[in-house]
Amino acid sequence: MIRTTRLLAPLLLALLAACGQKDKKPHEPPTPKVAVVAAASENVPLTISAQGNVVAINQVDIRPQISSTVRQVHIKDGQDIVAGQLLFTLDAREDETGLERNAAVIRKNQADLALAEQNLRRNKELAKSGFLSPSAVDTSQSQVDSLKAELAAARSDFATSQVKVSYTRINAPFSGRAGAINVHPGSLVQPGSADPMLTLVQLDPIQIEFTAPEAELPALLASQAKGELVARARLADGTARNGRVVFIDNAVDRNAGTIKLKAEFANADRQLWPGLFARVEVDAGVQAGAVVLPAEAVLSGPERRFVYVLQDDGTVKDQPVKVQRIVAERAVVDGVAAGTKVVREGGQNLRPGAKVTVVQPGERPATKVASEAGR
Repeated sequence: MIRTTRLLAPLLLALLAACGQKDKKPHEPPTPKVAVVAAASENVPLTISAQGNVVAINQVDIRPQISSTVRQVHIKDGQDIVAGQLLFTLDAREDETGLERNAAVIRKNQADLALAEQNLRRNKELAKSGFLSPSAVDTSQSQVDSLKAELAAARSDFATSQVKVSYTRINAPFSGRAGAINVHPGSLVQPGSADPMLTLVQLDPIQIEFTAPEAELPALLASQAKGELVARARLADGTARNGRVVFIDNAVDRNAGTIKLKAEFANADRQLWPGLFARVEVDAGVQAGAVVLPAEAVLSGPERRFVYVLQDDGTVKDQPVKVQRIVAERAVVDGVAAGTKVVREGGQNLRPGAKVTVVQPGERPATKVASEAGR
């Protein structure tokens, strides 16, 4: 009897262990913890931000208008230039000779005209006394008229010579900064040469050219109608410089869906240089009643952006949204109503229909919980 009991004891223990295994429930993963925020309705400043290029208001290639030889270069590479300053002097000997010749022709015609007018007056007096026929007076009058025409032509030739002489002195059309000088004294210059003698660029004021989405055009035009459109340029040292929008293009680029703009800025310190990239912000008014969410609440899928909306039963559903703009790490969105509770943190590991636990301030988000559960 004792021996039988000893044999049955291990069997009973094995049966009890098996029953215990059947009563145990399988391991369930922990419910994801998420942080939730309510979508807010706010009046958001409508700020358009874009990357632009610094461009000069005035830029000109200095080229000669006549074929000649450079006599003297009056400036240096990179020099600051004022409007009207003499840049180059060309060989003007031939043109100056022509000018003097035309001046001499004018003096001769003036003398001939004075004599002809004197003869005309004398002939008129003689004709009144009957000592000269009327036809002689007509001849004298014709000679006077012919000399007046020759004098006018000589004066025109003189003015033309003055213009040609002026081409030998090349002056700056506006104030700016000179680029590299491509000619030297003795160089032969021609109007059709490939390289300019010099490129002159205006630096103050200066403009930044950029584009904005076509959806922002109504706000831009409405703000422009109310007054000046304020623009800000972000400089390399992190500071901002205020300016104004001076140009909105008259057509939208159909291929890119953008509109071209230009903003003008004072640039006495030369911080903005033509060709540089610059960040521009334009204040285009205020968007009233905009729905705002933290930017991290908006997730990106393969074909859309969406948020997870917390439902009454504690589960989440994905809701497509359209992001209008990002303002100070907050997203202005379409697709959710103000007051809707959406997942702010922890949405990366969620699936539509998942049940979640809303964390309180100080608790860890679902990303950390999920990482610990997988260890």
